[in-house]
Amino acid sequence: MKDSEFCPKCGATLEPGEPFCGNCGFNTESTEPNMLVPQDPIQPAQIVSAPLSGPPKPSSSGSQKTVIIILSVLLGVIVLIGGASFLWFALKDSVNPPNTSQGLTGEKKTTIDLPTYSLNEGSYTSSQQVTINKPAGEDIVVYFTIDGTDPTDKSSRYDSAIVLNATTTLKSIAIDKYGNQSGIKTGTYTITIPQQATTQPNTTTPPATVDPAMSEWQQFENNISGTWKWTDGSGFTLYYQFSNGMLLVTDGGSDYYYDYYSSTVTTGTNGTIGTIYTGGDLIYIDCNPLGDNAIYINGYLCSYVP
Repeated sequence: MKDSEFCPKCGATLEPGEPFCGNCGFNTESTEPNMLVPQDPIQPAQIVSAPLSGPPKPSSSGSQKTVIIILSVLLGVIVLIGGASFLWFALKDSVNPPNTSQGLTGEKKTTIDLPTYSLNEGSYTSSQQVTINKPAGEDIVVYFTIDGTDPTDKSSRYDSAIVLNATTTLKSIAIDKYGNQSGIKTGTYTITIPQQATTQPNTTTPPATVDPAMSEWQQFENNISGTWKWTDGSGFTLYYQFSNGMLLVTDGGSDYYYDYYSSTVTTGTNGTIGTIYTGGDLIYIDCNPLGDNAIYINGYLCSYVP
């Protein structure tokens, strides 16, 4: 056999030591090119098409890795969302505090208890003194009235004990610095001071008839005439000047009020207790005890200014 790897006739690949071409039957050892060895009829060469190669199929291990990566990403997203939600709920109250009713200055509304009184309601036969106790709270101020009207932050401010010399309806309210208010505390006190009997001297001439009410009114006007000074705990001072039916209220530099007034007197008090009417306001005055150069104006002790 000739050293040939291919059939000299058809070019087919020959196996080593093969004397005949398996494709065309050519005798590869013959020198006669036309000598043929009987063989099966030659079949036309069949061309076998090799399947086209596509992209390699992923291995099972690669698929598992892909699934693990996807699950890891999903788990990370879930953890991230959960953590963000927890942080939002934890910080929600500090960033956006709960909506509450607001006071006048925008602070949280709180409940303030009623003021209390040191004197029980009832009837008394002598002058009484009432202390108003502030409820617990921050920067609370108590305002009061003694004419039966409901107090507001424009009413008299309570700073010291109130002296009651006549029947009085005391009302008070507590207000803090934010504008939060308590309810209105009411106390009704009936003050009936017995009149002292006077002994008329024996005389053959009947005494002149004098109107007791007018006499007490004149005494009251005399008792309040002049200038009276009131000073609060912070040193703020007001002057009340009663003169010829006129009332001047000043701090010594600025005039707060100047107008006419009229007055009535509580009968049976010898002109020591009365009420001033001016500008739609009522001012209660108590001159007891006489001779101490002091009077009470709306329950505040005022000293006489010579």
